[in-house]
Amino acid sequence: PTSICTATAMATACAAHGAFPRPWISTSRTCATATTSCASRGASASSVRGDASRASASRAPTDNGETHPLCARSGRRDALVAGTLSLSAAASLAAALAAPRPARAEEKRAFVKDPSFYGRWSYAEPADIVPFVEATAARGDAAAVLKAMDEFGEYYPMYKLGDEKGTMLARLVRDRAPKNSVEVGTFLGYSAIWTATNLPPGGKLTCVEFEPRHVAVARALTSYAGVSDRVEILQGSGAERVPDVVRKLGEGVPADMVFFDHCKECYLPDLIKFENAGLIATNTVVVADNVVYPGAPDFLDYVDTSRGRYRTELLDAAFEYDQVWKKDWVPQRDALSFSTRLADAPN
Repeated sequence: PTSICTATAMATACAAHGAFPRPWISTSRTCATATTSCASRGASASSVRGDASRASASRAPTDNGETHPLCARSGRRDALVAGTLSLSAAASLAAALAAPRPARAEEKRAFVKDPSFYGRWSYAEPADIVPFVEATAARGDAAAVLKAMDEFGEYYPMYKLGDEKGTMLARLVRDRAPKNSVEVGTFLGYSAIWTATNLPPGGKLTCVEFEPRHVAVARALTSYAGVSDRVEILQGSGAERVPDVVRKLGEGVPADMVFFDHCKECYLPDLIKFENAGLIATNTVVVADNVVYPGAPDFLDYVDTSRGRYRTELLDAAFEYDQVWKKDWVPQRDALSFSTRLADAPN
């Protein structure tokens, strides 16, 4: 996918196909410099609830020269596997994509849009979601805030984690009970609210978001959801704010959990920066979104279990940003990666 959002082209396509009024999209940032990519942010339009299938990212017997089953999935995944991933990482992707899947979006009750919504609620800039949330959800009701953001996303697809993956992330947070969590790529605060509401008593979440307008909205919505006492949002790129994250957690204190949902090309270099800064230690959990679609092959190869640095699993899920304005758009499968740092991991 292109790494530069072209809002004008999107608006033209939407108008041509009668899809929806153009949502606000940044036209000035690329994956190389931003923590948020238009190609990587998700909407709730295709989200579904359900347990994810897990596939261990360990070595598979693929040394016989046969074409890996994943290669038949699509040209994108064929290039991803053939060009970058190790055979074991490719095997893990195939296992995750071939495993039994939760109910598809079309199997849930169809969302019926109210045409008058567009006249009552616009989305010309990020802050436009705030009045809708405040009118729809009660202050302090985090679940209602998430539901309102999902509803808004049905009309204006946006780049957020979505309900299916949000449920997965919440489960991981509850299971691991992290005292110190870090999120890179906060967008409007959706995933931060999911994480914060599932932290153990005394748990804290430090977020980093590149776009100042997103930061303002995320702060407003986390406050309205009643979780601002557990969440701090820093403005800047993940790489440049590493020293600040270290200071927030304390010198020599690693993160218990890290969540990456920013530019996919940034995952690996930012992870290495986190490692070098002491933010990653034995048993630190690193969760990353969109590792299959749009894809983060170099990151997946680095955290692949066979490399000895992390024990990695893939949690199968639908790609959350349903691009209905594209005539040839086909819903995509994706995954969250879930990697636990191993003791005596090699550099």
